[in-house]
Amino acid sequence: MERIEFSLSGGLGTDHIQTIHDAVLRILAEVGIACQHRPTADAVSAEEGVSYSNGRLKFKPEVVEAEIETLRAAGRKRKPDERIRVTGPWTCFNVIDMQTNEVRASTSADAIEMMKLVASFNDEGPPPVYPNDVDDRVQVLWLEKACLETTPGLGGAMVTHEPEAIRWLGELHAAAGRRYELALQFVISPLTLDYVALDLFWKFKDDPLVDVRASICPIPTGGMTAPLTAPGLLAQSLAESLAGWIVADRLGLTYPDQLLPIRVDFGDMRDLTVAYSLPENVMIQVLLQDLGEHFAGYRLDWIYLDTNAKRADALAAVDRTAYLLMLGLAGFRHFFMGAGQLSMDEVFSPAQFIIDMEIGRYVQHILDGMKWGGTAEEIAKVVAEGVPEGNFLTHPTTLESLPDFFDSPLFRRDNVGRWRSAGARTVEQLALDRAREAIESYEYQIDAAVQKALDSTLWNACKSLGVEMPSPPTPGD
Repeated sequence: MERIEFSLSGGLGTDHIQTIHDAVLRILAEVGIACQHRPTADAVSAEEGVSYSNGRLKFKPEVVEAEIETLRAAGRKRKPDERIRVTGPWTCFNVIDMQTNEVRASTSADAIEMMKLVASFNDEGPPPVYPNDVDDRVQVLWLEKACLETTPGLGGAMVTHEPEAIRWLGELHAAAGRRYELALQFVISPLTLDYVALDLFWKFKDDPLVDVRASICPIPTGGMTAPLTAPGLLAQSLAESLAGWIVADRLGLTYPDQLLPIRVDFGDMRDLTVAYSLPENVMIQVLLQDLGEHFAGYRLDWIYLDTNAKRADALAAVDRTAYLLMLGLAGFRHFFMGAGQLSMDEVFSPAQFIIDMEIGRYVQHILDGMKWGGTAEEIAKVVAEGVPEGNFLTHPTTLESLPDFFDSPLFRRDNVGRWRSAGARTVEQLALDRAREAIESYEYQIDAAVQKALDSTLWNACKSLGVEMPSPPTPGD
């Protein structure tokens, strides 16, 4: 039996795309990108096609065009994801307490519990919350160690600009038989290279325990760090990503068949926030797909997941469902660094995390399409058989088809009477139950020798940094 599938296409025509293309070439040739890090400027401008003057790197159109062709060739090789993936958040400094439902600063005990929750669903990614009760000089070290000893795949993406802490992160990962990957997001909007990130690159580019990776994904925000107009925002985004890629390539930080990451957001000057809850922020992502196909050879199919909502409320439901459903229909499949994350990236909600996973299932069910089949004669026969009964409750086609319809432990469809008799529980309460079950049932056992090596490494790091060794967290603290 066949299925009918649904999708959305982008909205940019060839003339729109050519206008953006021409604007990008002009921006890179005439405006360029600010760079105050002289070793980087010298290395990038040493080859023909990139010049450096008055603190800015400028790129000749033919160099940019050549890089676009390289990126297109890589993008065309990429096989897109087929299934929806919803993955955990960027690390938040606040959590919604599972007992009181109040927003508060997250602790080391919360960090462990929320790691278990996310790791029950996700194989990799950053931990959900920071341990605010740990000295900030070793906060990232403590968190990476907790990831290594509590989960098989979380961690490896924490941010610190302290060279000594980075060296200890390399030691910590080595103690677990891994290598630490230092991801440096060195392009910032508008059209600027981050001096601190570049300085760290030069410090660690030959480090035996640290792998340096360029995160070529600036995040221009319309109306704040980029034009509020859609064409201006999109053109600046592509210019920044392409400039970042050329810089990374000349620094030896790219690899064969690397894809060009691109991202845009709209800001809201009325509240001075990234306006994740704007419908325009949904629409522009589809336009970005058109440009990704033109500049980088592939239609973007991964995107962050975020909201301006402060709780697992109606706004969060609207944001999440609109984002996942529309962009899922448009071809996006991996919704990353956002499940459970509220108020941009400030608050982690365990209930919202569960709800986001369920919304992902809901959207995948729609993407799977509807069954379709039967001749006109067969269709008419089914209708004729049910009419005498006055309903189709016991008809064989009902019993055969019912298991294919979406069912959810959270999004119930029972009537008011049954809902009341079951305790009149909200979706958020049901989601919290599932979160508690996931945390309580989560199991992971690290090798004893690795645990000893991690403990020793963190102890030595604390001693070196002049910080009192953090004590193990007590659940509920």
